[in-house]
Amino acid sequence: MTYQSVLDADPQRPPPALRAVSAPWTPGPDIAVDRYTSRKFARLEHERLWKNSWQMACRAEHLPTVGDHLLYEVGDLSLIVVRSGPDTIKAFHNSCLHRGTTLVEGRGNAALFKCPFHGFAWSLDGTFRGMPAAWDFPHVEAGSMQLPEVAVAQWQGFVFVHPGTDPEPFERYAAPLPDHFAQHPLDGRYVAHHACQVVAANWKAVMEAFLEGYHLSTTHPHTIRFANDFETQYDLFGPNVSRLMQAIGIPTSALIGRVPPDEIARTIQKMVPSADRRDVPEDVDVRAFLGDVFRTSYARRWRMDLTDASEAELLDSIQYFLFPNFAPWMGYSLPITYRFRPWGDDPGHSLMEIMLLHPVPADGSFETAAEHWLEPGESWTHAPGFEALGLVIDQDMENLPRVQKGLRAASHRAVVLADYQESRIRHFHARLDQQLGLDG
Repeated sequence: MTYQSVLDADPQRPPPALRAVSAPWTPGPDIAVDRYTSRKFARLEHERLWKNSWQMACRAEHLPTVGDHLLYEVGDLSLIVVRSGPDTIKAFHNSCLHRGTTLVEGRGNAALFKCPFHGFAWSLDGTFRGMPAAWDFPHVEAGSMQLPEVAVAQWQGFVFVHPGTDPEPFERYAAPLPDHFAQHPLDGRYVAHHACQVVAANWKAVMEAFLEGYHLSTTHPHTIRFANDFETQYDLFGPNVSRLMQAIGIPTSALIGRVPPDEIARTIQKMVPSADRRDVPEDVDVRAFLGDVFRTSYARRWRMDLTDASEAELLDSIQYFLFPNFAPWMGYSLPITYRFRPWGDDPGHSLMEIMLLHPVPADGSFETAAEHWLEPGESWTHAPGFEALGLVIDQDMENLPRVQKGLRAASHRAVVLADYQESRIRHFHARLDQQLGLDG
C-alpha cells in the first residue's frame, strides 16, 4: 500500500501538492560521527551555515505593533527583528557601532534603539540618530553609522532572516514550498502554543529524529495500530526542501486486516474532545468516518468552514522541511512547526522548539502564545497545549541523550542510513556539505 493509493480511496480530493511524487532513492556515503560531536565542526557550521543562510526568526504576529522587537540568536549571532513600520519588518545586528554593547536584551517595544552604555541611538529603520558629545566625534559621519541590516523575507506569516551578503531570493530558495502551501495557507494561522526545551544532543541529531517515520514501530509502538509507518512517502524537492507523508487510520503493513476498523476509529477519535466523538458504525470506512468527525470538531472549535478540507489534511502527518532547520506541517490535527538550533557553542546541546499553529477564527480574535520553557528532561506534557502530543514527544526525548552519548562513544565513526526511509537525512547532509564547502 502506497500513500498515493490511500489518497486514491479518500472521498475528499486532497490539494494537488499532495499528489506530487519526487521519489528519492539516495544511496551514498555514511555520515561521519564527528559532525555531531566536534567543536571544530560546530564552529564551521556557525561561520558558514548560521551566518549565511535563510532562517525562520519568528511569526509576524509576534510583532503586531510598530516598535515591537525580539532577538533571533544562534551561537554568538544576535539579530534584532523589529516592526519598523506598519507593513515593514527589518532585522539588524545587535551590536552598538561605538564599542559593541548589545542594544537589545530580550523582547519589547521601543521608539528607538539606544545603547545603555554611552547613549548612541538609532531609529527603528536603522538610521543613526546621534550620540552625546557629538563634538568629540568629528571623524564620524551619520551616513556611515547606519545600523548594519540583514535581509528579511516573509512567507505565510513567518519572518525569515539571512545574515549573509547577497542572499538568494527567498522564494527561489524555498521552492516549491510557496506553491505547495498555496492551497493550504499558514498566514491565516496564529501561534496557539509554543514550547521550548534544551536537549542534551546535537541539533542535527535532534532534528533528524523528526525527519523520518522509520523509528515509529520501536519508539512509538502504540501508533502502529493506526499509523502506516513503513509506507510513509518521502519526497526530495530541489536542494532545500523535502517532505514526508504518512497515512493515519491505516495500521502498519504487517497489521493491515488484523486491527479491527472500529478499534482504529475509536482510538483516533480520542484526539478530539469527548463531546465531538461519535458511535462507530459497523463496517466503518475509517478515514471517511474520521475525516467527518475531525472536520466537524475543528470547525466548531476554531469557528471556521472546513467543508473542503480533505481527509489527508485533517488526519495525516504531512511534514515539510526547509534547510537548514525549519519544518512546517500541513494539516489540522497536527498543526506543528519545528525549529532546531545549536545551544551556545556546545555541540552536545541544542534548542528544540515546537509551535502549534491554529487557524485564526472567522471573527479574527486570537492571542499569540508566549514561549513556555521546559526544564531539560521535563515532560513535554507539562507545556500548555501539549498534554496529549507531549506523550509522543517524550518518547523521542528519551532517545536523544542516548544518541549523543553513543555518538561520542562510537568506535565505527560513522552513521549508517537507509537509502529510502532516511533519504531526507542524506539529502540534508549533502546540502550541508555544499553550504560548508565540503562537497568539492
